[in-house]
Amino acid sequence: MKNSKKTNTLLWQVSPREGGPVSYLFGTMHTRDLRAFTWLDLAYARIEQCEVFAAEYNFSQTDSAALATALLLPEGTTLDQLLSRRAWKNLAFYAKRKLDLPPETLRQAHPMYVQMVLTTALLREEAPYPLDEALWMYALNKGKSITGLETFEEQLEVLRRIPLEDQLKSLTYFLKHYRRQRERLKAMLRWYQEGNIRSLYQASRRDARWLRRPLLLERNVRMAKRFAEIAHRQSLFGAVGAAHLAGGKGMLRLLKQAGFRIKPILLHVS
Repeated sequence: MKNSKKTNTLLWQVSPREGGPVSYLFGTMHTRDLRAFTWLDLAYARIEQCEVFAAEYNFSQTDSAALATALLLPEGTTLDQLLSRRAWKNLAFYAKRKLDLPPETLRQAHPMYVQMVLTTALLREEAPYPLDEALWMYALNKGKSITGLETFEEQLEVLRRIPLEDQLKSLTYFLKHYRRQRERLKAMLRWYQEGNIRSLYQASRRDARWLRRPLLLERNVRMAKRFAEIAHRQSLFGAVGAAHLAGGKGMLRLLKQAGFRIKPILLHVS
């Protein structure tokens, strides 16, 4: 997919080549930073036109107890043991400075969870709900049929399958370069506002590094398959992380290969 004004959009119309219901695929961000809400009204308008709304998973099926367990290291294992002395020192410093937490509270936390909360700390918390949840709540309030392109258990299984060694490697790299993260996030939010899904994909691909296959590629295949199954029968609004859209193995390419016409819906700013 070439990066041009014609493809700079987060919203795509998706319809079977042989004819059928018109659906939409939208790239989201899990953030309460209002800079990511530029496309909200356009997304709301297309949700109203569809019968079914699908987030990455149906948020109403969240198992809080299972999630809490998945976000902890195995019993008897702690981050200060697993990380190098320098990496733990970096983590302790940023826990205090960015999270206002004593580092001991993160000793048993899952490496990917630590990386997520430290990233979130660099973003503004202006909206009452993250963007993806705001879309889900809007669809729910409009009486749409709600589903997920993955199950909650499948999302947890992704977390379980990633080798701990790879997660620690990713967290160590993240902590080493944490001072650069604010500028990186500013760039990603700018690309998001512009609908530049190619740059978002490339940045996420670099960030994922050793975790690219389980976090992006395998999930793209699963979510595109579920999207196609529903979109052949009913009009669907699918909302997934924007990094899943572009690329040679992104959801847009996979849906095109599955027999769908893909059309960009541009954001017209007055």
